[in-house]
Amino acid sequence: MINLQDVLSSTHSFEDFEILKRDADIRNFIAKEIIETHQLPEAPLKLFSEGTNIVFAYGDDTVIKIFPPFHLDQFKNEFLVLKHLQGKLSVKTPTIKAEGEIFGWPYIIMDQLNGTLLETLWDAMNHDNKMIIMRELGSLIREVHSLPISGLEEIDCHWKHFIQQQINSCVEQHRSAGLSNALLEEIPSYLDSTKDSLIKIEKPVLLTGEYTPMNFLVKQTDGVWHIDALIDFGDSMLGLPEYDLLGPGAFLIQGDKLLLREFLNSYGYTSNELTPALSHQLMALMLLHKYSNLKIQVRIEDWKSKVHNLKDLESLVWGF
Repeated sequence: MINLQDVLSSTHSFEDFEILKRDADIRNFIAKEIIETHQLPEAPLKLFSEGTNIVFAYGDDTVIKIFPPFHLDQFKNEFLVLKHLQGKLSVKTPTIKAEGEIFGWPYIIMDQLNGTLLETLWDAMNHDNKMIIMRELGSLIREVHSLPISGLEEIDCHWKHFIQQQINSCVEQHRSAGLSNALLEEIPSYLDSTKDSLIKIEKPVLLTGEYTPMNFLVKQTDGVWHIDALIDFGDSMLGLPEYDLLGPGAFLIQGDKLLLREFLNSYGYTSNELTPALSHQLMALMLLHKYSNLKIQVRIEDWKSKVHNLKDLESLVWGF
């Protein structure tokens, strides 16, 4: 018999959590305790294979998301932002059904949205449909950034402090991720040359930091795919708007300048505003992203052979 309190209270580190996540008996036992607590009707329980936390589909209409205590900030972010966004966007976001805590592990029960993850379709999607998606995505991010942020003070990262921390740790972050020494050596001067544009912030906006194809659900209408829902808000914070442009630029645009212009124009930039200074700022922020790992995030075939310095990389990914 599993003593759930002992198991959960002894899970202190990321490594411990990864071991726990691989144990189907323990995962299911946690979920069933939550199901019993809320007296949910009987339904099949299915683990989502991807994700930082433990996420189950329960039946056809419910998701149970379980966070270890050291991801308490992700729980708070998700809970606050889901409530904040409810009914305010042109696309769907999950509705919270319940939330709670089990032996110090917070969880959220929310409705499950229908649709297909954009990640599974993007590479095979025709270019015209990609243009439509980028247009919708630019408009959607502008919608989110236009919302008032009153009530979200708890997720404020204090942008200037956050970005300075990222600057201080940037070289080591990318060294750990295997970036070449030639590019590592350029990082300090590259960041310093645009530092004012990174730190200066006139009006913080709600950032998800995760506008990636893993967090969009799409649906097909008359043979065309459209963005239908936005999910996963665990990394949300308040900060500089341009930070949210990085995910689409890396994961979806993949160096395609037509898609890049469509996206940025739909977000609100005029053609005259697509300048070398903006390109430099976006590349610098890409280096500074909390989870920046260029080996994974630059989805341009054979990009390393095309890049001899950071300016080359900037031109490849952004460069207008």
